[in-house]
This record gives sequence, C-alpha cells and structure tokens, in this order.
Amino acid sequence: MKISNPQASFFIGIFFTLVQLQQLTAQTSSSSHKNAPVKSFSFPLQLEMHVPFDPTAFPSGSNSYLIYELYLTNFSSSPVDLKRIELLDADRKSIHPVATFNITQLQTMLQPLGPNEAGPAKKLTIAGGQTTIVFMEVITDRKKPFPGKIIHRIITETDSLDGAIISTHNNKLQVLASPVKGANWIAADGPSNDADNHHRRGVVILEGRAINSRRYAIDWKKVKDSVSFSGNPRNVHSYFCYGEKVFAVADGLVIRVKDGLPNNIPGHGEAFHPAIPLTFKTLPGNNITIDLGNGHFAYYMHLQPGSLRVKAGDRVHKGQLLACIGASGDAREPHLHFEVTNSSKLLFGEGIPYLINRYRLNSKGNGFTEMHINELPIDKQIVDFGQ
Repeated sequence: MKISNPQASFFIGIFFTLVQLQQLTAQTSSSSHKNAPVKSFSFPLQLEMHVPFDPTAFPSGSNSYLIYELYLTNFSSSPVDLKRIELLDADRKSIHPVATFNITQLQTMLQPLGPNEAGPAKKLTIAGGQTTIVFMEVITDRKKPFPGKIIHRIITETDSLDGAIISTHNNKLQVLASPVKGANWIAADGPSNDADNHHRRGVVILEGRAINSRRYAIDWKKVKDSVSFSGNPRNVHSYFCYGEKVFAVADGLVIRVKDGLPNNIPGHGEAFHPAIPLTFKTLPGNNITIDLGNGHFAYYMHLQPGSLRVKAGDRVHKGQLLACIGASGDAREPHLHFEVTNSSKLLFGEGIPYLINRYRLNSKGNGFTEMHINELPIDKQIVDFGQ
C-alpha cells in the first residue's frame, strides 16, 4: 500500500519503533528474571508470646515494680536466638522503651522448659518446639508511672516481633496491716527476680494451667546480726521467730484452718527430714485462710501446732491474734509464709501484690529510721512493724 501523506508516514514510523523497543525490553526483562535468584516466601518469626496473668505495679521505696512471667514458644523447626527484649508503651505515647533487657540480663531471667544444654548462654536459644519462661521484673522511678498497657518486642539476630500486650494495673492494691509485730523481721525470698528465689520461680501446673501463688510471698523470719537463731540449730526453740504471734491483716472471714501437724526438726538440704510425709495437703503445714473481700485471700502457713485461735466461719478483725509461728509442713526452719492470692483454693490462685500500711526499714545501719507508708517490702529487707 502506498502512503502519500508525509505526516502519516512519520507517525507510522514512530509506532513501529516503539513496538520494537517494547519487544526488546520484554526479552531483556525475561532474560534478567531467569538469571536473578528467586526469593522464597517466609512467615514472620514463629514465636508465640503470652503472659498468663497480667501484673499490677506496686511501690517500694522510691521505685515501682512490675513482676510477672512472659512465655515464649518456638513454633518453627529452627532455633530462635534471643538478643534483646524491649517493653514499649502499647498506646505509642512514647517511642522510647519503658525498659530494655540485653543478653547479660536475659541469661538470668530465662528458664527453658524441658531438656536444655547447661550454661547461661544456651538459655538464649529457644529450640524448635521449645517453651521458655522469661521471669520479668521491671523497675521504674515512682515519679514516672508505668503506661497503662505495655507491649513486648522480641529481638533476635535477624528479626523482631511485637506482641503480648499486658495491663500494668490488673488488680486493685489492697492496704493491709502487718501479719507480725515488732522489729528485726527479714523479708526472706520476698518480691524479687533472683534466680534462687523459690517463691519467684514457683510456677506449677494445676488444673492444666501454669500458676504461681507464691509470686509475691514472703517468708517472715526474725534475725539478729544476720542470723535467724542462737544455739542448737536443730531445736525449733533456738529460732528467734518461733512462737511469735501472727495477726489478721484486715477484717475478713476465716474460710479454712488446718491444725495438728507436728513441727519439723530444722534442717536444710540433706539435713531436712519432714516430721510427716510431704503431700499436696501437708505442704502448707498448719495454716489459716482469710477471705479479705474483693477476690483477695490471705494465707498463713507453717503455724505452730495447737496455737490456732480461730476456726472456719469466724469473722476476724484487723490486728486480731490468729496463731503462732511454727515449723510445720514444708518448713526447713520456723517462719511465717504469708501470701495473698486471687483464689480461695490453697495453692491454686495467682499471687497478687498488696501494701502494708506502715513499717520502718533499717537504713544504712542507722537503725529503723526510714518510715514507709502503704508499700510492700522486697527481698531481704529488714523491717520494724512496731507494737
């Protein structure tokens, strides 16, 4: 076909040039895709995160504390190497972490479940199918309160993951009186994150779920010059707290008592031989449970046989005499195990924090001069509750 219009010939030429360029570009692109490595699809970090029981911040001294457990389960077949955990404001009111835990800190916070190679460095690796408990303790200045909600960020060698949003004020803090009177009481295994604190690491499986009634428990003992006894360590009467009176921490209803279990002969480690076989029912020894109201229950354990002054169904008043300290049940030496939980069933509740209305601390060896109002003593503090 002959085209006589020069302008039409010009546009037709441009059209065929563009077609040729597109064909060349397509060929080049196809060749380049064939030679380029193909990226395989990958899921996000397959790490399940959850907190079984949300914490409640409590004050002690100049700080506020959050104590709880974070569970991590690796749902992949490849190991996950933890590098850092950051806590962030879940409402994103601040981009700065509330707290950061590095490798050194994590080595003391992690407890892998099931077989795990020895050595703290190995704790940072979560094998495929394995679950690890992270025992969290977050400390901040009381003048800078925790955000209402916190989200966790898990950081590994190659990835990161945000999840497990928690409330920081899950329970109402109840103000209680002290369960004992007088001075020189040490808060043994009180609230802390130490790896050797048997209360803090006291997670057990009951009714098919992980639970820790002892999370904020305290073993109250009397000490003089840092020791709890004078004389024969195998005699309960050698211990300064043996026979000391214990009192109701608030008005409430006695819902359970157990008496008649004998004292143990004191002894630690291989020297401990309980007076009767330890079972689920005998572990607390002679004990009293008081319903404090609002879903809070106070537990007094290891009481002196024959010393209980109340029975189930009694209504008690704050400061009322309940019993005396003994060494019954799972007690290596005389002491009062005191805890508050959210269940009326012994050992089945989650441990919750509370406040003690007033006490003094032995500050820097200057005697009991530091007054604390509506706070909770922490591990190893030596306290004067007054008369």
